[in-house]
Amino acid sequence: MEQNSQTGEPRVRWLCGAIVTPLNMFVFPALWYSALLAVLIYSWVLSGRLPDVRKLGFVGVFVLAITAFITIVSARTKRIGVVDGQLVVSNYWRTVYVPFRQVEAVELVWWYWRRLVRVRFRSSTAFGEVVYYLPPWAAITCFFADPAENLRDLMLKSLASRQTR
Repeated sequence: MEQNSQTGEPRVRWLCGAIVTPLNMFVFPALWYSALLAVLIYSWVLSGRLPDVRKLGFVGVFVLAITAFITIVSARTKRIGVVDGQLVVSNYWRTVYVPFRQVEAVELVWWYWRRLVRVRFRSSTAFGEVVYYLPPWAAITCFFADPAENLRDLMLKSLASRQTR
């Protein structure tokens, strides 16, 4: 087991991308909300009033659906790692350790196949019952690797090694 040289604590093996995770958690949603706010302000300055929601029709419903989707996915996207038979779930401010036996399923999501992994828990954690994570280099490795299978293998090896002790 690899340990941190300063603290002597076990080192977390992060399974998520160090760049793509914060981008999808914070940057892209902030850009989307900023663009929506800019459009609203522009419309208000140009016409002196906010746009009439009833006149937006399909475009308004589409933008609202995208906004809801971005909000839900970015809220559930977390950093995921493994250490000592536990899944480490973090949002950069808070870290929760979940024993592998509390993980119900590790699966790919159909709408972002092989680029986003869903982890479902048997009971609610501090981050809810479902979290997502983005593996490093997912856009490239999605053609020949299954990131969900990687986490499942790590969990099985850890559980098997604990049973042999």
